[in-house]
Amino acid sequence: MYSLSSISNQNRLMAMIIIAIAIFGIGLTFWYSPAQLINRSSEGLTASCDHVITEVAQLYPSGAEPHYQVNNPDLLQQVMYRETGKIQGVEGGYWHVASEFFGYAFPTYVGSSIKTDVPQSEMALLSALSRQAVDESNTLTSVRQSEDAAVITVACPINTHRGLAAWLMKRTSLLPNTLVWLSFGIFGVLAVLGTMLLVLNRNFEKGWLTEREKLTEQLNDETAPVPTTTVINDVQPFLLLLYQARQKRHNAERAINSLEAKLGQINELSVVGRAALAFAEELRGRIEQLQRDVTAVVTDTSTLQFEKLQRELDAAEYLCQALAQIDVRHKKQGPVAEVHMNRWTRALADFHQQRHANDRQTIAAVCDGDITISTNPLLLRFTLDILILHSLKFGPQEGEIFIRAAKQDDHMILEMVDENPSVKRNVEQNLFRFDDVMPEQYGDGLRLVKDLVSSLKGSIEFQSNGEISRFILKIPMTS
Repeated sequence: MYSLSSISNQNRLMAMIIIAIAIFGIGLTFWYSPAQLINRSSEGLTASCDHVITEVAQLYPSGAEPHYQVNNPDLLQQVMYRETGKIQGVEGGYWHVASEFFGYAFPTYVGSSIKTDVPQSEMALLSALSRQAVDESNTLTSVRQSEDAAVITVACPINTHRGLAAWLMKRTSLLPNTLVWLSFGIFGVLAVLGTMLLVLNRNFEKGWLTEREKLTEQLNDETAPVPTTTVINDVQPFLLLLYQARQKRHNAERAINSLEAKLGQINELSVVGRAALAFAEELRGRIEQLQRDVTAVVTDTSTLQFEKLQRELDAAEYLCQALAQIDVRHKKQGPVAEVHMNRWTRALADFHQQRHANDRQTIAAVCDGDITISTNPLLLRFTLDILILHSLKFGPQEGEIFIRAAKQDDHMILEMVDENPSVKRNVEQNLFRFDDVMPEQYGDGLRLVKDLVSSLKGSIEFQSNGEISRFILKIPMTS
């Protein structure tokens, strides 16, 4: 299967070959055109005539006076014979003002016999051209041209003799002018076609690259729809496949998002269920304690026993209410609601102060400003309830639990501080690991708290300086 780039390269190569053939043909036609053939022949004959002059001059002493008669025509003929033998189709000889023609030579003649006579048809031209060359002391050229041939004649004066000239003549076949112009036209059309093909291919590549960049930008934008039309026909089926693939991916993403939402709901319900189980376990413990307190009251009717019994009854009542809220709030109120932290934290502190703290324990709350968050109030209440009950159970019998809410960027920072000095190092490592709301020692088994905070898309950390312990919750302002 050929790629688009390989086809483009093939078209470019074909165009360059056509242009090269056209240029070669135009050059070849120009080289063999009548004017160029005549010009090259004239230059060659002129050069040969100059060589004859030089060789003849070497036969005589330099500086000698020019001779009036030719005393050694055979030597001159040998010079002419050697020179005319160098170029095919060239004949030549000498002309003297007194003796006329002599020393004729035509060594490249292709006839059956040796040609020794000056052509009768050109004798008048040769005589006149030679005389003129002698009179003007200059090399002269004559061209007689017909439709398909030309006769080029060159005459040059010999300086060693007075009235002596050498002449050379060549008959050259010529291409007809119609054929020359036809050849120019054909190769010119080829050059134009090759150039047009090259330009069209370049424009196609430019347009294809532009369209490819446009498609790339569109396809990189996941929010933009996949283009269904393009000027590149070969890309059209791939765009359709890409559109189908992206639709399948979007459907898969929607299905994944739906599953994630359901999984979140299931996880939230799981956390709520574990909280309910924890409260139920605490309620069972409270009931057992009530049974022991009732037995003690029967035997001891002091005010202290009655106050203790009242506190246990209040704690059991709270746990019953909490269990009821798990069902009522989760099903009827909905998972997310607006919570005004100033009133909410004060109500939370007052509730636990009245129901669970003894006379020597203080629970206080403060909110820095008017803070309102959108979150799950049930999960948030469970989190603080567990932490407060945890601190009341394992904290000192005389101390303070302080709750502080503040806004930090797009999060709410909720701190709960108690006067517990610290926890053991091994316990601190397992602080949020074990799933037990009411452990045997302070700080142990608060995994449920961490899960509740995670359901609120927040985080929790524990700090201790040896005097106080601090739980820091970071909850987003909008869940």
